[in-house]
Amino acid sequence: MHHHSHKQRHRSKHCTSLIELLHEEGMKPSNIKKVLNVGYQGQDAEQVTTQQMIDHIRKTRQNNIGYECLNIIRHFQDRKESDPDFYFAMEVDHCGTLRSVFWADGRARASYLSLGDVVVFDTTYKTNQLSMPFAPFTGVNHHRQSTLFGCALLADEREETFEWLFSQWLKCMHGVAPKAIITDQDAQMKNAIKSILPNTRHRFCSWHVRKHIAEQQVKLKSQYGDEMPTYFNNWYSARSISKCEEHWEVMKVKFNINEGENSWLTRMYRLREHWVDAYLKDCFWAGMATSQRSESINAFFDGFVNANTRLVEFVGQYDKAVASRRASESHEDFMTLNTVPAMSFSNPIEEQVGNIYTRTILKMFQRELGDVMSLHREEVSKEELKVVYLVGKYFENKESWEEVTYEINSELNVACTCSFWETEGVLCKHILNILWLNQVTSIPDRYILPRWKIDARYRYLGFVNAMKLQQNEDSMEQGSIIRLWALRGNFNEALDMAAGSKDLLSKLEQQISNFLAEAREEARRNMAQTLDSQVESHVDSNTHVLILKDGEEIMVRDPLGPVKPKGRPKNSTRTKSGFEESERQKEVRQRKCGHCHELGHYRTGCQLLKKQKR
Repeated sequence: MHHHSHKQRHRSKHCTSLIELLHEEGMKPSNIKKVLNVGYQGQDAEQVTTQQMIDHIRKTRQNNIGYECLNIIRHFQDRKESDPDFYFAMEVDHCGTLRSVFWADGRARASYLSLGDVVVFDTTYKTNQLSMPFAPFTGVNHHRQSTLFGCALLADEREETFEWLFSQWLKCMHGVAPKAIITDQDAQMKNAIKSILPNTRHRFCSWHVRKHIAEQQVKLKSQYGDEMPTYFNNWYSARSISKCEEHWEVMKVKFNINEGENSWLTRMYRLREHWVDAYLKDCFWAGMATSQRSESINAFFDGFVNANTRLVEFVGQYDKAVASRRASESHEDFMTLNTVPAMSFSNPIEEQVGNIYTRTILKMFQRELGDVMSLHREEVSKEELKVVYLVGKYFENKESWEEVTYEINSELNVACTCSFWETEGVLCKHILNILWLNQVTSIPDRYILPRWKIDARYRYLGFVNAMKLQQNEDSMEQGSIIRLWALRGNFNEALDMAAGSKDLLSKLEQQISNFLAEAREEARRNMAQTLDSQVESHVDSNTHVLILKDGEEIMVRDPLGPVKPKGRPKNSTRTKSGFEESERQKEVRQRKCGHCHELGHYRTGCQLLKKQKR
């Protein structure tokens, strides 16, 4: 005989803690049940059920209703105590309702100063209870891996919301704006970037642009004739700005295009500096042209969050995504520092960069070096100190060959019309071919990009820009900021150097232990005096969160309801990325019906079978 009171194991403190921990890791209730029942296989052993797991998770979520802001603030306060450089900001409306929240930890801020020259910004992911767009700032590290520079949950996708976010982003990053940013083709986002980041080059995701072009092909044919797509392709595929403008003039005359009209074609022409390759070849993009980096971050959350996920749970899952990315970076750092690079060509230039570049960038360089012997060249013009060559494959049309300029004044200068160095940060095969021809055995330092070096994360490349932008700030505050980041870099370098010696490691460990003991004692004394008066929180009967900070009272309450996203199905848990959607469509086309044997559907969706049953 079983009584209701006997079923108590799932309510024990140990069991509930384990349930919540496994649920945070993305495990389903049925699998949590299996874990809890391991070791309780006896006939009289109390077995928990899937429904008990569901009930506990639902009750925990219900208990948090009205406490979202409070829980997020507490979570961020805890992070702030363990990470003094942790930054967060919350936007509230005139009624005190939470609209948006942005946060970034100290490691993300430090990484940004080293590797934040190019940033991908994307808002396609909307999996949380209130459908608030998830907006991560994503970049690429010195191993060409995706890295996170902070993120936000937004109230909506309007221009003023983006302006608030980018303003907080600049404030968090000490006023250092990225040199380039990649987003989708959203007008509200574009206007906000132009307003808040006026000196940042803005590029539209090339995948989304190609998708829009493919969708417009039929309309272009119907409006201008069957030849239009060919002329259009020649225009935006031109290899230089001058050629691009020439093709546009030809197309304009042939099809009687009026630049003043507001058609899709003329709008794309006016936006050409944001997506046509010829206009983007003078800017460094770190090998990125799409928002795929951001979409790969979004994919991490699949299986961990869903449409019922509370905001504070989402914040916790973001921390796990960050930890996962950093673990991959640390592993690659370790492999680069502890393996001897494989040299393929016994070339002095290869030897030079082999001891500087990370493993990934070295392989990238070696691919270019490996193509050098397959290229041919012709001398176009020659001056006393300057020679211009055409370089390309022998069987290719010479119109597609690249022009390489080789110049020796006080120093060596090389340039190629393929702009691989400008956009990727690595010398191209065309330039390497000319260096080999002129028996150059060493690359000048300015052609070895610091952000691709092994120690790139410890070099704060944003210092110069930070000092220029902070000239109006107090000099002591500015000096403290720079000193803090420099000290962190020195510490990381010391740790790497000590890792190879037991004596140095023991010495460093002792010095750190002594410092921490002194610092913790001082922190305890300060905390006892200021913690209670610094931040206090409670929730009143109207589910408002009252924050008392530095004597100021601020009323905040949870968001009122789900956000209405742009063009997103009501029953969708998250907006699928372009790459995911294309793969889904490919899968649909490959389906084969077991009844009619046609492609594009399964037997369960066969219309012919349904008609026969009627």
